[in-house]
Parts: sequence; structure tokens; C-alpha cells
Amino acid sequence: MAYQEKNGKWRAVKIINYVKRTKTFKTERQAIRWEEEQTAELWQAEQENLVYVSLAEWSIEYLEFAKQKFVPKTLKEEKVPAFNRLFEFVPSSLTVERLSVADCQRMLMAQAKHRSGNAANKDRKNLLAAWNWGIKVLKLPKDNPFADVDPFPVEQQGKYVPSVEDFWKVYEVARPEDQVFLLTLLHTAARRGELLKLKWDDVDLERGKIRLWTRKRTGGKEFDWLPLTKRLRRELGEHSKSRISELVFCREDGSPYKWRQHLMKILCERAEVKHFTFHAIRHLTASMLAQEGVDIPTIQAILRHKNPMTTTRYLHRLGITENVLEDVFGEDEE
Repeated sequence: MAYQEKNGKWRAVKIINYVKRTKTFKTERQAIRWEEEQTAELWQAEQENLVYVSLAEWSIEYLEFAKQKFVPKTLKEEKVPAFNRLFEFVPSSLTVERLSVADCQRMLMAQAKHRSGNAANKDRKNLLAAWNWGIKVLKLPKDNPFADVDPFPVEQQGKYVPSVEDFWKVYEVARPEDQVFLLTLLHTAARRGELLKLKWDDVDLERGKIRLWTRKRTGGKEFDWLPLTKRLRRELGEHSKSRISELVFCREDGSPYKWRQHLMKILCERAEVKHFTFHAIRHLTASMLAQEGVDIPTIQAILRHKNPMTTTRYLHRLGITENVLEDVFGEDEE
């Protein structure tokens, strides 16, 4: 029986031989008409004309797409392992229409038990997205089996954000080139990976702007220009005098860094402060902005979150953003 959803659209529902199909429409009349047109004979005819791919073929096709869409780290650490874990529970030769909700539930429950609820939810998210892609490209069954598995409860753990004092203690024990890296993290709220790929072409010292690239959005790789604070502009200017590569931050031989995952541990130990990560500095920036009374939309704009509405706010607030960053990270820092 058709019913109206919260978004105003009408959802038609038809169950034949214990199999449910649903479809949304703009009007109630369209939904009711679709329900009346559905018959067992029609469903049977549709099934006979379908030739489904195997789970292996689906995974290969999606991962080829993901290779172009996502950064290598996401592909290696999330996408590929999610399929590998699925194939520990169901054979990859199985055709997609034979993958049941029970199969998906069993696989994800095992992940929640042996790894964590958060890990299971991450696998669910990746496989759900892969199936939705398959619906559009490979004509997979529209009933996504992963969508019918409820997310697992997770223990919320607050991320540790260092104090301003601890950040500057770490800054003081770092090498000059690493000090510039840390300062850039703090004054732009950039992600570590964004700075490791930053090129001198992305730094406009004359106009006082920096271009940060991201793949955290639906449209793929995109960039935003952010204003440089006076201090960061000066520090990057000094840093540019000893450039040896097109990369702003690189090794002594000009080769790129990969992750720099051990740097913060070393610096925190040297400064005798509680260990915090590069990403925690991004949270510190947001915290400092909030403490200064900066409104939430402006903070979201500076952080460049992937929500389209957040991006829109950012574009409209560039002038305000420059004042805010300079007010918070001005020359009075020690």
C-alpha cells in the first residue's frame, strides 16, 4: 500500500510470493498505479531477461572505478579489504542476485565481534556504496542487501585535542622546516595529506593565499584557496628561499614524504607532552576558533568539510574567513 514519506514523495509497496518491491513517485496516484501494474507474471518475465554478474565481476568492476575515484590509501585500506572479508563468507563465484541479507548480516556481525562495531560499519558503508554503484552501472538488483543490515553500535571515544601550550612546546623542539609544517597545519586546518602534496604553485605569497586540494568530496579532486595569516605568509616566504623541489614539504633530497606517521610521536616525546596526531592539530584550530566566538558555519568553511552546503557557505565567507584567521592566529602568538 502506497504511503507518503517525510520528504513528500510517495512510496509504492508490492509484495508477491513473499518478495517485496518498492518504488518512489511524486504523487499518490502514480504510486497506486504502479502497485496495480505489478504482477507475478511481470516479475517472472523481468527475471528471465536478466543475466546477473558474479560477485567477483562486480568487485573487479567497482575497484577499477574506485581506483580512479579515491586516493590509493582508501582503496588499499578500505575498499579492497571489505571485498576480501566478504569473500571469506560467500564464494566470489556466486551471482549477485543470490547474495542474501542474511549473508551480509553474518559477515558484518563477525567483523563487529572480532574487530569492532566501527570496523563493521566501515565495511558496510563501503559495500553499500559499491552495490549502489553496481545498480547504476551493472544493473544489480535494486534491493541492496547491505542496506537492510542495521549499523552496529560503537563506543564513542573523544579525540584527544592538545592544549595550545602543548602545541607550542612541540613546535619549539621541531626542526625549522618542520616548524613551518606544523604552523601551516595550525593556521590553515589542512589535512596532513594535503600538505604533503602541496606544491609551490599552490602558494601565492604575493597575494597571500594558499591552495589546498582535497578528494573528500563527491565530485572528486577539488581545491579551495585560503588566505595566509601574516605570520604564516612570512614563514613560508623564508622557507621558499631554500626550496629544492616543486613540493613545499619534502625530504632533504627533494623526494616526497609518504605519511610522516612517526614525526609527532618523536616530537611529543621530546617535548614531554601527551602524544597527539597531525589531525588533532586540525581539531585544535577548530577549538581555538570556537573559543574566540567564531560562528559554526565559518568554522566549517575554514575546515572545508565535504557537505555541499558547507562549501557554499565557505565561498560566500572568504572575506570573513581572512579576518577570523588573522584575529585568532595574529602576531601576539608565542
